[in-house]
Amino acid sequence: MASTDLQEKSMAQPLDNKKTGSKPLIIFPYMGYEKNKQCEWYFWWTIDRCKKIDPRPLVVVPRDTVIRGDAASFIKDERFKTLEVVQTWSVDSCQTWLSGWGHVLDNYPDVDRIVQIPGDIDFVLEDVEFYNNLSNFIETTSSDIAIGDFRTGDQYSAKSLVDTYGTYSLLANWFPEVSRSIRSLPLNRPRSEFLNIKTSVLRDLLINHRNFAYEQTLNFLIKCWNYDEAKWRYNISISRLGTLSDNKSFRNYRGSIDQIERIDRMLSLLWREIKAPQKKDSVSDKQFEEQYTVFSNEYDKLFTKSNGIMDTARTTLRALLGV
Repeated sequence: MASTDLQEKSMAQPLDNKKTGSKPLIIFPYMGYEKNKQCEWYFWWTIDRCKKIDPRPLVVVPRDTVIRGDAASFIKDERFKTLEVVQTWSVDSCQTWLSGWGHVLDNYPDVDRIVQIPGDIDFVLEDVEFYNNLSNFIETTSSDIAIGDFRTGDQYSAKSLVDTYGTYSLLANWFPEVSRSIRSLPLNRPRSEFLNIKTSVLRDLLINHRNFAYEQTLNFLIKCWNYDEAKWRYNISISRLGTLSDNKSFRNYRGSIDQIERIDRMLSLLWREIKAPQKKDSVSDKQFEEQYTVFSNEYDKLFTKSNGIMDTARTTLRALLGV
């Protein structure tokens, strides 16, 4: 055990040469791939593609995944020694993202971009084409933010259900202008975990704005919108990857509802934060009170509509999933 711990710590040491153009960051599957050879195959295929831009990609592994033994074969794999591995305690995969981003920003201050890729790819239709597209996405440097977009082969997969009956409707309710602009990019998966972003932009979004332990890509998109000028603050591009599916173990009513509820919770909080009137010296107390009344009334209307969307989502999902 002691030798393994030392090996893990040594893998977490950053490279001496920190002036690489992009740093790839792969999120290790929370459930591991001990019983999923296909997921293991795709994981290492992803690593190979990342090594085209960095000989030692960064892999972030949830600490509880290691303790459960779900990363045992990964740690024993000879290829493990070629990676930079960071273990972290996280309540959600997006918090694992934060740990990975922070590690890169702290240890690679001169890196131009961070390329994040999920490591839990379970099924890919036309996998050679997908990984060719993924290579192009990894090597993208022309935009401030590049988002990897994809289709799902199953309209009843968790990703499809959550986006169809949750993300799209709730986003249109709370932020209609952002919703329209996302669709015109066009971007089908605003919660995508495939993210290629300039480190300067990431620093701004992490340091100067609220962060969440979930739905960070959607959060970034909302924060990248200029509400005064009605346009994007940064140059955003979309990379078409292909068709993939998520792990079928998450295809259930409870999991889908959990995700939809947290999306609504984040959107409503962001709306209050962005739309709340600010007290200015030129505004009297009475005028500010009137502004706040208008703000509160508008929030109550949107909150009521949001509850209706949630009720419809629950009813529809129960019918589709046969619960």
